[in-house]
Amino acid sequence: MDAGVQGIAAHLDETWDSLLKAAAEANDVDFQWAPGPEFNSVAILLRHLAGSERYWIGEAIGGIPSRRVRDAEFHHDRPRRDDVLGSVEEARRLTRQVLGSVSMRDLEAETTPTVTVGKPPRRPTKLWALLHYLEHLGYHRGQALLLLKMAQTAPREARAR
Repeated sequence: MDAGVQGIAAHLDETWDSLLKAAAEANDVDFQWAPGPEFNSVAILLRHLAGSERYWIGEAIGGIPSRRVRDAEFHHDRPRRDDVLGSVEEARRLTRQVLGSVSMRDLEAETTPTVTVGKPPRRPTKLWALLHYLEHLGYHRGQALLLLKMAQTAPREARAR
């Protein structure tokens, strides 16, 4: 792994570490809490981020099929904490494996043929996919941290959701 990829990987780790620390400190009620039925909980956001990481880094960059069913990531089924965190750790392990063997030059190539973006569809570079995922992780980290703060201050009847 060259210095450029190492720097991006370190930023990914720092972003995940802060999110997972907050999730670990949350009780089960707050981990599952959402402000209403149309919103996602921290548990659902983490499940989504694991699926997204497997897709954008594992598949788009590493060529490892993710077999992702994106809509299933948002099913409001109150996923078990252990299952969610296990899925996150599996995605993180895959990311370390993929990024451990690529250089910034490798990231100049197009993503695997299964990955397209835009209309009309085009294949972005692997660097675009990596930066896109990093932005996506940061976006949902912000949502999750806000949800945890809101859960702690929500009225008792709202916390039972």
